[in-house]
Amino acid sequence: MNKSTPLREISSIMQMTPQGAGKITRKLETSMKGNIRHLPPQTVRELFEQRGFTYPKKNILFHCLKGGASKTTLAYNTAYRLSQLGAKVLLVDLDKQANATRSFEITQPERVFVDVVMGKCPLEETIAPISEFLDLVPSSFKNARIELELINKKQNPQTFYDKIFSTIRPKYDVVIFDLPPDLNHNTYLCSIYASTICIPTNPDEYSVMGMRMTLESIQGIQDEYKNLNQEVFIVWSKYDARERNSFHYITELKDVQNATIMPVVVRADATFKNAQAQKQSVFEFSKKSNAREDIDILAQELIGLRDFFAPKANA
Repeated sequence: MNKSTPLREISSIMQMTPQGAGKITRKLETSMKGNIRHLPPQTVRELFEQRGFTYPKKNILFHCLKGGASKTTLAYNTAYRLSQLGAKVLLVDLDKQANATRSFEITQPERVFVDVVMGKCPLEETIAPISEFLDLVPSSFKNARIELELINKKQNPQTFYDKIFSTIRPKYDVVIFDLPPDLNHNTYLCSIYASTICIPTNPDEYSVMGMRMTLESIQGIQDEYKNLNQEVFIVWSKYDARERNSFHYITELKDVQNATIMPVVVRADATFKNAQAQKQSVFEFSKKSNAREDIDILAQELIGLRDFFAPKANA
């Protein structure tokens, strides 16, 4: 899996010219692909940290109680992009359909999350390394047993996920969870563990209903546990400017109570499906596309890169 990023993309993030960025990378590891200079994740990380950026520690959920809202697509591609941008990422597939897992061409993982819940192994033994900066906790249909196993276990909801992840959490900047479109005890426990909750929402009636139901469940958790400090985002996905309905929902729902509208709209783009068919991220599949552009912005927003490198107003 090729994880390097063209220098011009990184220079654009840092609000620099490619020539200026090229000068400060002379002593860092780079590679040439044709006549284009590329930076591996470690070099990107070094560059950003040299400029004063600190990678945040975040547990990010992609969660919506409506299927087909692009949860897995956004989780998978965002995880990939964040790893390109120098973040150390763990993607946790908790959906028994295992679509994120199959995107990495892993079809029959030996251990999955339910094995951890059952006490058969520690979380470390489930992790599949994808690249230097990206790991995966794979899923399979075995995870359909998670709820049954949780029924037979006594657990403190606020510490359940903390305990499971305690030994590996320091290794990663970002842990991303791809949740199933279910309202069950495991999604409840995982939602408590989250620092950031992204609710992918298509601009249509049923998806908006699913988004509101998801928000209600999250608000119930926050009312129950007052000490949670969470950011909740609505991420518009599958937006098609040619559809009047899409424009209607995007413009009418500018403000949602107890959530922030993510300042990027993920447009409908065949690149997502075509890349998925090739078991690739949109960044591997296409050099230029709406999908690539939108996921890039989403990833930067989630870790604060866009704000950090934004031009500062004159004092």
